[in-house]
Amino acid sequence: MRARCIGLALGGICLAVAPLLLLLEQGNFLPALLLAVCGMLLLFLAHFERSRASAQRVVLIALMAAIACAGRALFAGIPSVQPASFLIILTGLVFGPQAGCMTGAMTALASNMLLGQGPWTVWQMAAWGLMGLLSGLLRRGLKKHLLLLSAYGFLWGFLFGWLMNFWTVSGGFFGAFSLRAVAAACAASFLFDLAHAVCNLLLIVLLAKPFLRKLERVAVKYGLQPGRENRPQ
Repeated sequence: MRARCIGLALGGICLAVAPLLLLLEQGNFLPALLLAVCGMLLLFLAHFERSRASAQRVVLIALMAAIACAGRALFAGIPSVQPASFLIILTGLVFGPQAGCMTGAMTALASNMLLGQGPWTVWQMAAWGLMGLLSGLLRRGLKKHLLLLSAYGFLWGFLFGWLMNFWTVSGGFFGAFSLRAVAAACAASFLFDLAHAVCNLLLIVLLAKPFLRKLERVAVKYGLQPGRENRPQ
């Protein structure tokens, strides 16, 4: 069964890469990048579906995504102030990469029902999903050192913006797709990315410890610690 799953995964990757390379060769960067991002999201969702997550874990992801959506909507009037990123990072730290990834992706999808859907939604889902995924994968080191966690949150303020800049540039907003156009987009978004990074930093420094204690208690009480994604509750 495992060999069959690996074979299907490799086959799916090959089917996705072929049209991607063809589009890139023809200069169609927006469809190519969009295809790559959608493929990555489908892999995330397929892994979650096959993991047969317990009802408690599904409810947890829905709850954390709802809280992150509320935080994002509450501060929507202040550009790039994203409390959602703080909650997504903590979800990955406490509940593991799967929960962090799904919380990030669902936060973008659900909150944009209030703030506006568009082609940027897929990119936001991928960016926040990666943020939560890496938080879970690096959780041991990040949880031990507040300074390291603060640096991680600050860095992701810029990484999130840079990933979104690829969507901006691939759409032709800075002329033809090129490294110069990407650099121009990153320079134009610097202050907004800095605001996002500073917001992450302040929230982590001020609130990370009490939030982590509360979430750790929830994880222990309901058996939602990392590594138990595939175990029935």
